[in-house]
Order: sequence, then C-alpha cells, then structure tokens
Amino acid sequence: MMKRTAKNRLSQQQVAGDYLAMAQKYRHSGQHKKALNAIRVALNVWPKFAKAYNELGLVHRQLGESGEAISAYKKALRLNPGNATTALNLGICYLYEEKEDAAIECFKKAVQAEPRYAYAHFNLGSTYFDQARYDLAVSHLEKAIQYDPHFLAAYEICAMAYLILKQKQKAQGLFKKAEKIKRQARLKHVAR
Repeated sequence: MMKRTAKNRLSQQQVAGDYLAMAQKYRHSGQHKKALNAIRVALNVWPKFAKAYNELGLVHRQLGESGEAISAYKKALRLNPGNATTALNLGICYLYEEKEDAAIECFKKAVQAEPRYAYAHFNLGSTYFDQARYDLAVSHLEKAIQYDPHFLAAYEICAMAYLILKQKQKAQGLFKKAEKIKRQARLKHVAR
C-alpha cells in the first residue's frame, strides 16, 4: 500500500508538472486564459505545487492583476519559503502597489535565499534609492554589479547615488563603465 501511494503521488506530480510546462508555453505566447486553465488543472492535481502558484502570479502580473498575483506569490512562498525568485516577484508586485517597505522585505528575503542574485540586489538597491537611502542603495547596487558586470541600470543608478553622496569620482567611474557597456552592445548589434 505504501509503495502504491508514493507511486501515485509521483504520477500526480508528473501530471501537474506537464500542465505547468503547458501553462508556461501559453504565457510566453500571450495566451493567458489558456495558461490560467492549465495552472488550475496542475493545482487540482497537486494542490501544494509551489511552482504552479509562482506561475499563476506571473500570469496575473502580466494581466495587470497585482492583487491576484500577490495572493498567488504568497501561497507559493508559504509552500517554499526559500524561493528567491518568488520573493523577488512578490516584491515587484508590492512596488506596483506602491508598498515600498513590503517590497524591500521581499527583496531582502530573495537576497537572503540567494546572496549572489544580482537582480534582487538591484531591486533592493533601486528601491532604497527611491527612498533616498543612498548608502544602502549603493551597497546593493554595487553587489548587483559585482554579480552581473553587464547590469547597465545598476551602474547608472549607483552612479547617481554616488553623485548625491558627493562622491563625484566614483560616479564618473561608473558612468564610464556604463558607456563602455552601451558601446559594446551597439557594436555587437551592428556586427550581426
């Protein structure tokens, strides 16, 4: 009996995974209603499928339904509290709702779960920048640059923070690096 239950659970997870993959394809092609239906089937088959709740949040976010997205991301995090991507996605939704403090807490969770997550550091740093907390902004924007040296927006916002902090030399260095990245991108595009 025990083997049969474990085998049945594995089969349910495989079916739910297949429906999740289908939902992702639908979302990528802009077929949001079909994506929602596929996610609902996945969650009916496996109600504790954190990745399906994350996908549900992505679909709702693309539809501009922040409240529904927040609810889905919260369910995903309850099932998988250490998922940095879900924490980041929830934080982004809180930014849409203009709830910066809640967003910051989510970005902190993302960074705690994945300390080298450049995009989470960027979001945390840029939100601190928006709150005029420039020292904290610089700290996280520099980490975003460290973990992703081609993260153009991180260079630019960090440079602006340095200007505000009256550290002109550091700002100029970051602006020069940003220009170099832009130039390389243009040359890469022309070379095709």
